[in-house]
Amino acid sequence: MVAFHRIFVIDFAGLGLGEAPDANRFQSVGADTLGHVAVSWTGKLNLPTLQRLGLGNIRVDHPLAGIAPVDHPVGFFGRLHVQAQGNRRATGLREMWDYQGANSTQTVFATLPAAGYTVTLAGPFQSYLQTQSVAQRHQVGSNQDAFRVLFEQLNQKASGLTYAMLPDFRFAGEQQDNQAFGEALVAADKYLAQFQHDLEANDLLLITATHADDPASDVTPTREYLPLLAYSPSRPSVHALGIRRTLADVGATVLENFGLASHTAGHSFLNEITQ
Repeated sequence: MVAFHRIFVIDFAGLGLGEAPDANRFQSVGADTLGHVAVSWTGKLNLPTLQRLGLGNIRVDHPLAGIAPVDHPVGFFGRLHVQAQGNRRATGLREMWDYQGANSTQTVFATLPAAGYTVTLAGPFQSYLQTQSVAQRHQVGSNQDAFRVLFEQLNQKASGLTYAMLPDFRFAGEQQDNQAFGEALVAADKYLAQFQHDLEANDLLLITATHADDPASDVTPTREYLPLLAYSPSRPSVHALGIRRTLADVGATVLENFGLASHTAGHSFLNEITQ
């Protein structure tokens, strides 16, 4: 029996949380996407939905300007570290969803449909996403378009996975535009509030990022820790998920939820959010 009927993964692609331990290998020492955006924002960066979910609780040792920890977050919270030796834009995306099968590299996006579950993908044009032919694919050019697909999927009752990549953060990071990055965050936070409200009891929402793009850096992507937030209306008791050593933990969690735990590259945290 599955723990969650539907899983929604929202990829805030570009949202880093500070330099990773191996940042020096990728010219990313001092990178801190969210930290730099927060301090450069005119006034206080107001992200109430993400803050309630626990975004500020992820790094209490190095607080984010305007995004303080909350005493009782409603979501599970942690950090992801990219394990792969490369740092190209699709590196984290592949690490999150690919795994080594018996004879070749497999993808979560193909394994789920083979087991009878629906998979819906929404994101900007990327060869990796476009080749996932067994999934329902939606090409989107903005965060607003991505959330439109997410809201449409809320009305679909089939059990499975919806993955949506938000493209606006990457564009802002590449253009070194802190203001545009902050504006995209504020707008996404508002969409997220309604999406969270509309979730059903046995839905799971995972908020993460597959890479970082610090607008204050000349390097793109930047090598940083990446956010992990998990929320379900049926899980009122939450705690920290710690630092995950690979993005593949997300894919492993999805697979275990749907009874496919033998197909895995990372370590599932499903048990940590269902106890």
